[in-house]
Amino acid sequence: MKRQYFTKVIASTLVIWSLVILPVVATAQTRVTIPKNKYRVQDDIKLGRDASTQVTRQFPLLNDSQTERYVENVGGRLVAAIPPEFQQPAFDYQFDVVNASDINAFALPGGPMYVNRGMIEAAKNEGEMAGVMAHEISHIALRHATAQATKQGSIGNQLGTIGLILGGAILGGQSGAQLGAVGAQALQTRYSPDYETQADILGSRILANAGYDPRDLANIFRTIERRRAAAAGRPNG
Repeated sequence: MKRQYFTKVIASTLVIWSLVILPVVATAQTRVTIPKNKYRVQDDIKLGRDASTQVTRQFPLLNDSQTERYVENVGGRLVAAIPPEFQQPAFDYQFDVVNASDINAFALPGGPMYVNRGMIEAAKNEGEMAGVMAHEISHIALRHATAQATKQGSIGNQLGTIGLILGGAILGGQSGAQLGAVGAQALQTRYSPDYETQADILGSRILANAGYDPRDLANIFRTIERRRAAAAGRPNG
């Protein structure tokens, strides 16, 4: 069931990229606006800080200063490329590497982001890794966690656990599984398709502003789908 779910998510993302995102990159006509949000920016920051404490306890962080500096440098370049209308001066963007082999990344409200070692290893170039990071940075900048809570009516119920936040991860996999029941909850509280599309569109803008090829984000999703297909024993052209 999980594998079918993720395959559908990735397939949908690739369709969006083919039909929506790439034309947007070429024409720069589609605009993204920050969703309605009844919560304060400080709520995002507190939520992200609290969730980061859980991540630090439950995820195996990579103890490699060289890799950490590399990811931090790419992250800083991307944050500087966020369009001014989406900048939040109070947000503190931070970047850590999770020592897990699956291709994954996720971001917490207010700035913390986690990139799996497997994502770095799977990327064919820096732009592909940066593409995933730009997508996740977009979830932060657009305040999708608290915006989704606004739609669902309760920050206490929807954002009181790390489950919703991990809903913004590219995939589930090893790191999600380490959270047990909380990881399962994440599958039920993923960001809406509209929010994922927004993160793709804004992410492509951030990539371009930072000097990367926006198509690299589509390329890394194709890599993810090929690996999922291979693991499932399915043909994938």
